[in-house]
Amino acid sequence: MKKHIPNFLSVLNLISGTIGVVLALNGQLITAACAIFTGAVFDFLDGFLARLLRAQSPIGKQLDSLADLITFGCVPAGIMYVLIKQYETCPYRPYVALGVVVCSAFRLARFNTETPQTNRFIGLPTPANALLVATLPMLLKRGTNLWLTHLLTQPMVLPLLTLVLSLLLVSTFPFIAFKFQGSSLQKNKVRYGLVLFFVLCMLFLKTEGLFASIWLYLILSLATGMCCGNKS
Repeated sequence: MKKHIPNFLSVLNLISGTIGVVLALNGQLITAACAIFTGAVFDFLDGFLARLLRAQSPIGKQLDSLADLITFGCVPAGIMYVLIKQYETCPYRPYVALGVVVCSAFRLARFNTETPQTNRFIGLPTPANALLVATLPMLLKRGTNLWLTHLLTQPMVLPLLTLVLSLLLVSTFPFIAFKFQGSSLQKNKVRYGLVLFFVLCMLFLKTEGLFASIWLYLILSLATGMCCGNKS
């Protein structure tokens, strides 16, 4: 029975993503963003419980990736498509959002077929990309940071951001992995520290805190990756 629990959570992730796609294409971007957050919780739990219960399986690995493609590939693509369409006059620029789906699919396929990635992920993880995109409609609706709202609504900014994130998904840059090695504090002190920092940012700064945390994650990953590359 226990071996089916992670797969059931992957299915819940898949359902969250499917609902999110419908919501995004209907212009309900905030609710679609919430579907990404919900899917991210299920995605974390399915992997965590699979390791805890020793219920990992080939079909579970594939189901997890297929669910991730919908929740963290199609939903953010739908959100970016609608957002770009709102702020762009060129009718063709919104279609750059399709790159998120294509690059997410390639990223997940590479993850499944290459050497297992534990301490570092190769390329931007699809959940991190999706969570970053999910903050955008919330930030634009809140409008509390006028400079950020002004920046994001300028022509070409969202299409360029979409292009950069798509390229990072399929890049060979190493990104920090949040796969905990057991429950040992010593082995996971950096991960625990980052998670605590991100949670505090979200508690005190809310959506802006999540937005800033993901950008900090990107910058830290790229910076440490370059340092490691230079040492080697």
